[in-house]
Amino acid sequence: AGVLALYFLVLTIPRLYGVDIWPALGVPSGPSLFFDTRNLTAALECRRLGFDPLVENPCDPSGRPLNYPRVWLVLRFLGLNQSHTVALALVFIALFFVAVFLLMGRITLGRGALLAVALCSPSVMFAIERANLDIVVFTMMVGALLLWRIDRPWTQAISPVIVLMGATAKVYPVFGLPAYAFLRQRLPAMVASVCVAAFAIYAVVTLGDIQQVARVAPQGQHNAFGARILPVAIYHLVVPDRWEGGLVSKQVLVIVPALAIGAVIWFLGRRRLKLEDEEADTATRLAFFIGALIFLGTFAVGNNFDYRLVFTLLTLPQLFQWATEERGAPRGRLAAVSIVALLVLLWIGALSEPLRLGDEVVTWVVVGLMIALLGASVPRLRAVWSAVRRPATTAV
Repeated sequence: AGVLALYFLVLTIPRLYGVDIWPALGVPSGPSLFFDTRNLTAALECRRLGFDPLVENPCDPSGRPLNYPRVWLVLRFLGLNQSHTVALALVFIALFFVAVFLLMGRITLGRGALLAVALCSPSVMFAIERANLDIVVFTMMVGALLLWRIDRPWTQAISPVIVLMGATAKVYPVFGLPAYAFLRQRLPAMVASVCVAAFAIYAVVTLGDIQQVARVAPQGQHNAFGARILPVAIYHLVVPDRWEGGLVSKQVLVIVPALAIGAVIWFLGRRRLKLEDEEADTATRLAFFIGALIFLGTFAVGNNFDYRLVFTLLTLPQLFQWATEERGAPRGRLAAVSIVALLVLLWIGALSEPLRLGDEVVTWVVVGLMIALLGASVPRLRAVWSAVRRPATTAV
């Protein structure tokens, strides 16, 4: 908290005199502060004026259509407009930092120092500078984890519903729903299965909106991560012409070999590392599963700006635990390497342009580490199936 306070103090004082030092700290500044929240508040204004902001959003100062699913437009009933942009963004940011501290709980000085390095990274501060709605979805994911920590059947059953709500707001949290099956608890696993089915129905019903958001959402190669960025950069070193096969074929050509390599890493993780203890802290494991699955899922399906790396923060409690409690063991060493690699990933995106996208090598390393640790943590399919189909115990 002290490091964050110092960071924002150093940032704010020059800004009072019209000097923005965020770019010097590796954070790409937008045309205006909290640029992504303004996209939402402008859309709320235009919706009340009768426009469909996903198609036409003239209220936005840059003329951007709404970059988020239509469900966000329910906020218009609160009377929000662009004059509330700063206040709304500050609420989002405050909730995000509160969520991070609730996620981590009481920690040692060493872990606090590592967390401070992560939070002050260009990737996390990119999300703060734009007040991107990913920080709102991150807060929702932590809310789902806090419900799980209460350790009551009904709160654990509600937990996947919160993840589903996040998926309706930003789609990609759906990658985290399978995590509930890995915990081998029948009711939450069944609710998560229903949530997956509900999201599938939602996706079919709103397919046009999802496709429209995908078309207008900005994608880039710098300050970004994704499976196709590095292979495409290598391709253009050899072939200067643009790829004519279309975006989908380009993504498939990258994903197929990536899946094959990932399967090998998964197999090695399960063979070389001891499987996770059934009695381990399920809340910490759930946070790791959700964070790792969202990171891997977003990496696989498209290019994402680095602010989406905030979801890797969900993996830190489990990585810290493995690195200390299994120190010297294979998984403990791998977790320690993963912490270092993750911190490098959060910082190196600011150098993506001078490195000519060489920063993506770190992304692929973190992907491999996450797959290996998942391989050693996810229970065997037979154990998951037996836990899910086991009937509830009733008194006789």
